[in-house]
Amino acid sequence: MSSLKPGSRVLVTGVTGYIGTHVADQLLKAGYVVIGTSRTASKAETVKKYFDATYGPGKFEIFEAGDLQQPGVFDDAVKDVDAIAHVASPVIFTPKDPFADVIDPAIKGTLSLLNSAHKYGKHVKHIVVTSSVASIMDPNRPAGHVYTEADWNDEAMKTIQRQTERGETFESRLAYRASKNEAERAIWKFREEKQPSFTLATILPSFVFGAILPPPTTTKAVDATSTPKMLIDYYTGESQDATFVAGSSSFVDVVDVAVAHVLALQNAQKADGQRYITSQGPFTKQEVMDILRREYPDRQNIIVKGEPGKYQPPTVIVDGSKVTRELGLQYTDFETVLLQTIESVKHLY
Repeated sequence: MSSLKPGSRVLVTGVTGYIGTHVADQLLKAGYVVIGTSRTASKAETVKKYFDATYGPGKFEIFEAGDLQQPGVFDDAVKDVDAIAHVASPVIFTPKDPFADVIDPAIKGTLSLLNSAHKYGKHVKHIVVTSSVASIMDPNRPAGHVYTEADWNDEAMKTIQRQTERGETFESRLAYRASKNEAERAIWKFREEKQPSFTLATILPSFVFGAILPPPTTTKAVDATSTPKMLIDYYTGESQDATFVAGSSSFVDVVDVAVAHVLALQNAQKADGQRYITSQGPFTKQEVMDILRREYPDRQNIIVKGEPGKYQPPTVIVDGSKVTRELGLQYTDFETVLLQTIESVKHLY
């Protein structure tokens, strides 16, 4: 039996973001009413029009949140909801200040939401928070280490602190990894100290690909999605590199990530206190080239050839099986995800 009754009201923060829109979509599809937060109501109008047309008016509402770092910004948003999916978090890979631009906003925004729910969310029974595999991937692990939910990337924060204290040039992407690790650490510290009445679970996606919602009408909307553009750039000919220079080569379908959020809310007692990696497995950029050249033969002069069939083994192994074992999530294969990504944007190119 689901922890969440049909018709329950669910708050989704960051609803205009790539993952946030899909989380809202899957909740609406499952029969819930969604209240989506956005910094400004006007920014969410396109999303609202899409959901109104898809599910009918009255199923999706907008809550104008403003600056998520401000204490109390979620106080009113949590008062009339039964569950929360906290997806909002800064995704800035080239920050000027790692703390002011990325790390502090991620921590403060998360704690602001949790504290508001604890104080004013009288009906809130369950909260699921979007984290990332960035919070588990410590580069100091030995080669061949299989990453699971037991791992943490505390080293990212230590390295950033050391670099900034010495006045050294910091690694820009390391700030994002540190923000994810520290924000999630803050979640579990909050749970331990406050003993809230609601359940808590976290979802840790790897590289997230798949169709963009609402269907984009400009290339600017595609550029803002970050990870899907990694694949789209091969379709447009902008990318020609077949290798990974750093990080994980693990991927997951954005719909699967969204479904994992829904499953965690629907199976909240089982998911309470749990972290769930969402990762189908590894992929290679040469695979991207091979599939796209095969499926779109008219673009073979645009899509780089590389070395067909030469797929490098994964440099990092991420185990995403727990969410399947415990919550029943079924993953989508890479070729399907890749083609869904391209089909959602090819009208623009």
